[in-house]
Amino acid sequence: MNRSIKKCSAVIKQGVICFGLAMVFTAPANADKASAPVSSPKQAIDHMHHKLHNDQASFKAKEVQALKELNTITIRENVKLDEVNAKIDELMAARTQIMRLRYAHLIEMRKILTDDQKVGYDKAILQRSAVK
Repeated sequence: MNRSIKKCSAVIKQGVICFGLAMVFTAPANADKASAPVSSPKQAIDHMHHKLHNDQASFKAKEVQALKELNTITIRENVKLDEVNAKIDELMAARTQIMRLRYAHLIEMRKILTDDQKVGYDKAILQRSAVK
């Protein structure tokens, strides 16, 4: 059971890395194109989600790579704690950027909602922090 979970986890990680790299390498090709004006709230939301996904892609790839390197460093003989700490700092820097982008996105999303929509949106955000 553990072996299959590890294999599945490895495949997922590789897929995330490949997807992240694909996003990184295709981003410059699309960077010079002006974004089309959005005409409906649904289109605005879809555009915001797409932008968040693109903005986070490089940081997610860095996060996956740093975690992989951290695990590799950890199992080496005579590993120095300074190396581990430096890799943890690199990992957390990527996670920090992902969170900053995510919460900026949440705030931006909330601005376009009506007062009635904000009630449900706020409730959903607060439920995310509930202890499970």
